[in-house]
Amino acid sequence: MPAATGSHPLPSGFDALYGETLLKLESRVARVATVAGVVATGLVLASVLSGSSIPRVILAATLGFLGWYLCVALLLRTGHFRPWMRYASSLVDVSMGTFVALLDLHVNGPAFALSAGGPALYAVGVAMATPRLQPRLCLFAGLAASVQLVVLIHFILRPAASPELLATGAYDFYVTLAKAIFLVTMGALGMVASRSMRAMLLRLTESAVERERVQGLLGMHVSEQVMEHLLSGRIPEGGERRAVTICFTDIRDFTRLSESQSPEETLRLLNLYFGRMCEIVASHGGLVNKFLGDGMLIVFGAPTHQPDDARRALDAAREMLAEADLMRERGEFPGLRIGVGLHRGEAVVGNVGGAQRQEYTVIGDTVNTAARVQDLTKVLGRSLLLSRECREALGQDSAFEPLGAHAVKGRLQQLELFGLPERDSRQAA
Repeated sequence: MPAATGSHPLPSGFDALYGETLLKLESRVARVATVAGVVATGLVLASVLSGSSIPRVILAATLGFLGWYLCVALLLRTGHFRPWMRYASSLVDVSMGTFVALLDLHVNGPAFALSAGGPALYAVGVAMATPRLQPRLCLFAGLAASVQLVVLIHFILRPAASPELLATGAYDFYVTLAKAIFLVTMGALGMVASRSMRAMLLRLTESAVERERVQGLLGMHVSEQVMEHLLSGRIPEGGERRAVTICFTDIRDFTRLSESQSPEETLRLLNLYFGRMCEIVASHGGLVNKFLGDGMLIVFGAPTHQPDDARRALDAAREMLAEADLMRERGEFPGLRIGVGLHRGEAVVGNVGGAQRQEYTVIGDTVNTAARVQDLTKVLGRSLLLSRECREALGQDSAFEPLGAHAVKGRLQQLELFGLPERDSRQAA
């Protein structure tokens, strides 16, 4: 198999994928050839049984063709198929044209042998090499067919032809050579098509590898829009400064809840909870950046710019609170109550880590402040709190009530907070 050239190495696993694809294609070619062999053998048998004078050797030829591809199918099924057998199959394919032409010569003479189906089968044999996606095999089939055609016409049919037939020019060497060049051209076109299809498969594999890499950086729950944005270009190595809305969530009294049940049950409940929350976040265009024990760090406004990132974050927070209520009321997660903190500001987003492991993350005071806002939901007895910066980004919204300025750890200035009315805060601890 040809290796990648230059500074463009093959993606990991491409050789195995390509080899598997070739075996599947070979299996399909063998299946089609087997069906064709069954049909041809059936027709010949019907002709023989009806009393036709068709030579029995034709039946032997069709049976041989069928038998070969039955063996190929068996070898593919048992895992004993070898690469050189593709060339043997291709030789069998193109040789059927020679065999049929020789039979026509024996039964009907050189004129019929030249004009009947034998020479046309060379083109079929060459065409059968193309779906195998082996460029060299396609060229081999074209060369094998052209050599057999030249030998057949110039050294077998021409000597057997009458002067009248020779006078027509049908057996002229240059006419034969033109037909042979046509077969080689077919093989060359098949070679080009095979290389193009291999290149397309390589591009698809590279795209899949890149998609997996991005999923590894961002996690499994990423919206398709975010994924396509990152796949369309490189993530800046030094990161980039963005205005983002950060959302932190936390399960109330999770330590007490986990102590009352087995670790397996705790893990099951967490997976159920995270699964529901991640779906909600993705539906609003957010990015679940990290799972922090029973909490989540969620980003809106990165890696894709979202002019309404604060609104998206608020809508997602409200929906997460409502879903947590439903999970508790339906008994899916007994005692589930969560707190959500929102803050908006500038942060640096990009890849962090070493050569062996990296992850896409968001760094800055905005993130730390959002975590403190979430901590204050416990102190103030609120299920949802947002900072003044986030509140201002939302525009006019009478649904919020001011809760005053509060000191937070790690900040000199107090943080002005807003919350939902009491009717929307029934999840508060």
